[in-house]
Amino acid sequence: MNKPLFLLNKLMIILALPIILVSLVGFNNKTQAQTEEKRAACVLVDFDGRIRASGPCDVKITKSNTGVEFDIEWDGSIRTLFSMREFPTDGTYSVEISNGGRASMKVEKEGSVFILRSSSGFRGRVIFP
Repeated sequence: MNKPLFLLNKLMIILALPIILVSLVGFNNKTQAQTEEKRAACVLVDFDGRIRASGPCDVKITKSNTGVEFDIEWDGSIRTLFSMREFPTDGTYSVEISNGGRASMKVEKEGSVFILRSSSGFRGRVIFP
């Protein structure tokens, strides 16, 4: 009587092991962030109205299960980093940015155009092709 129970227990372990491995691999794929780099046309206007950067810029978009992070490199020296809970649809959003300190910023999305307005006065426009 012990031998059939032992074999049944061993069979259950053998069948359960692949299920556990498949679920772990599936969970790992969901938690990995997906990074996408895009080129865009960008304009950055300083708080005093001077154009700080104009022309093509690099935008890195990282999507994960915690949200979406944007990393905009306006030119070789100016970057803006901000994150949102999900990729924005058309509309206006308030976000916090980390660009040497904490500040608030409004992000407006109209189709493929992002308009950024910070509390410190800079304005930016990012246009994806």
